[in-house]
Amino acid sequence: MNTIKEILEAYGTSVEEMDVNEHYLIEVDGYEPLAIEKVREDIISVEQYYTQRMDRMSDPEIRFKIGDAGEWTAVEYTDHGMNVYQRDERGLRSANEFAIKWDRNLRDQGFIDAAYADARNGGEQ
Repeated sequence: MNTIKEILEAYGTSVEEMDVNEHYLIEVDGYEPLAIEKVREDIISVEQYYTQRMDRMSDPEIRFKIGDAGEWTAVEYTDHGMNVYQRDERGLRSANEFAIKWDRNLRDQGFIDAAYADARNGGEQ
């Protein structure tokens, strides 16, 4: 998820430097918000979401295990709109494949530029 790494760079941090529960919210007009949160020392959540009847709905959320060499492996996948939940600590092949496309889409949708603009304006989540 190079796009996520670049977004974190915009805020002057990296996955390795983030504290547990540290999070960033990036918004781009016309797209669902993007949330990035370190949920455990070796797990980062990347999620786009919407609200339905006061409930936060993942569309999707992928939790990645960060390996010792810095590799990202999808270990949990949630998509509330499709009623999908998968988890496998060894890795989810289909979620890893989807993440490649999602990463490209997030870049194309302007989330990196939005993060840099937010960081310039003092937006530290």
